[in-house]
Amino acid sequence: MSQQRQIILRVREMIMTGALQAGERVTEIRLAQALGVSRTPVRHALSILAQEGLLVSADVGRGFVVRAFSEKDIRDAILLRGILEGTAARLVAEKGLDVDSRKILQSCLTRGEAIFAKGMLHPGDGIEWAEINEVFHNTLVAAAGNTALTQALALNDRIPFASASAFFDDAENAPVLTQQFAVLRRAQEQHESLFAALVAREGARAEALMREHAYVAIDNIALFRAPTDAPSGSEV
Repeated sequence: MSQQRQIILRVREMIMTGALQAGERVTEIRLAQALGVSRTPVRHALSILAQEGLLVSADVGRGFVVRAFSEKDIRDAILLRGILEGTAARLVAEKGLDVDSRKILQSCLTRGEAIFAKGMLHPGDGIEWAEINEVFHNTLVAAAGNTALTQALALNDRIPFASASAFFDDAENAPVLTQQFAVLRRAQEQHESLFAALVAREGARAEALMREHAYVAIDNIALFRAPTDAPSGSEV
């Protein structure tokens, strides 16, 4: 469990829940102090979140500002990702899954099984799942071998919380963890069904499963309160 990934998840969650609101200035020093960590991993985390479209460079001075977005923006972008990744899944199924990609996807399934076999989420499981999900989706898209599709997904990922890596892990909220376990277990089951469709070279089924899979991301986000769009004017 890397500190870097923990910080990214924590700041992303702060934006989603409204702890950091739209228009709020986020500086490396103050955020590092608030999280009790050094500035170096915070600097990297802020650059990653800026790439995700959650932050924009401040007009005056150094640091970033939290970008304004709506729940509709998030939902639309996730559904579009489902369409694009559904196309990737169909392409992979039709041409056949290559050996290396098959091994990576199988490894993701095995790692996921280990998480859900425990019957509940334990500390570190959320971060583990975030990595599994990101690798699974990225491997599938790469296996499609379609540059235009990859570029379209990269552009869509610039919309807040649209990418496969946009995960939340509220390890201190037991009710949320219980609900999240059910949502993520469904995602694991969909990964398994999708893998089976890819191996069987069922293009239409793989595409349909991938489109449906997008709704799991929407359900996971629904467990968290969206931020308001009004700038707070404060600084973190």
